[in-house]
Amino acid sequence: MIYLFWLAIFLIFYSYFGYPLILMILGLFKSKKINKGEIAPLITLFISAYNEEKIIRKKIENSLNLDYPKDKLEIVVASESDDNTNNIMKEYEGRGIKLFAYSGREGKQFTTYRTIPKCSGEIIVFSDANAIYKKDALKKLSRNFNDFQIGCVSGELKYINPRKVAIGESEGLYWKYEVFIKNLESKIQSVLGANGSIYAIRKKLYRPLSKYRGDDFELPIRIAQQGYGVVWEPEAISQEEVSPGTKEEFRRKVRISAWAWQSSLVLLKNSLRKFQLLLVFQLISHKILRWLVGFFLILIFFSNLFLLNIPFYLILFILQIVFYSLAIFAYIRDRQGKKTTKITNLAYYFSMVNLACIIGVWRGIFCKQKPTWEKVR
Repeated sequence: MIYLFWLAIFLIFYSYFGYPLILMILGLFKSKKINKGEIAPLITLFISAYNEEKIIRKKIENSLNLDYPKDKLEIVVASESDDNTNNIMKEYEGRGIKLFAYSGREGKQFTTYRTIPKCSGEIIVFSDANAIYKKDALKKLSRNFNDFQIGCVSGELKYINPRKVAIGESEGLYWKYEVFIKNLESKIQSVLGANGSIYAIRKKLYRPLSKYRGDDFELPIRIAQQGYGVVWEPEAISQEEVSPGTKEEFRRKVRISAWAWQSSLVLLKNSLRKFQLLLVFQLISHKILRWLVGFFLILIFFSNLFLLNIPFYLILFILQIVFYSLAIFAYIRDRQGKKTTKITNLAYYFSMVNLACIIGVWRGIFCKQKPTWEKVR
């Protein structure tokens, strides 16, 4: 049991701290400079929409006011909406907005691979309907494509929390950690996944994906498998509000981890077949092990039960009880609409994320996750 206990601890610490350390070392020897240039390729801003009547007008106005040559920007909305979204979109037809409306509900991937062939842009920028871009976001993305070895560029998401949602504070902290890792990966032009609210690819590199898997995770890695660089552009900024509550955020993370688990196994198999060892290392270290942290925590807890006769392990077990008690306390306070300390919130968020990953991985293994979902806004 001692070996299982420490193996699980090692794998958790490796995933969160060992992997970034190795990336830092790789960056010293494999760092690649991007040949950026002020270019203006024809861009299609591709917006996926499902029942976005509350936000779509703000998104379209934001898109029309971006600082990018108007004759080089095509704005496309792919919609499966059955509310007033499509009627609002029709108001903008005279301003060059293209609406592709589909009946029924098949999910984001289905509408994407039906619509991309109809887009004119050399570069496709994928965006969410609730993602508000800084005015120069497209210019900041496009300058990276001056380097012909770059196939995908991810912008940076800035979370805003105007309602001071408790879980939003920890989400922002966790996202800063992820941005730190993505910047390290960008130095070797191998960012593992993009930010779904703002990322760009060369259209010629797009390949349709299964509607049961997520595009912002799988598409960039498939582009890397084609031999192109995938980089992070921190000056291309998108803003989104955090999820309105823990329940909605929990569902979102379950859905993402279920899709990404399926994608990661397919991508790992392809990378092994192509002997792309860097991608194999990254997929295991950054993604697969991270999604398994919840299972490792369960292993630590139950293996610790068999070691309580040793004082050192008794102390570790008590610390675990304290940690999970803080998480439960924060959950109760959150349900009551009351705030707690940052440390308590962090315990709550960490536990929530890993519980969501346990459920998501389980659904991913047994293909239980639907390609459609209910909006969290």
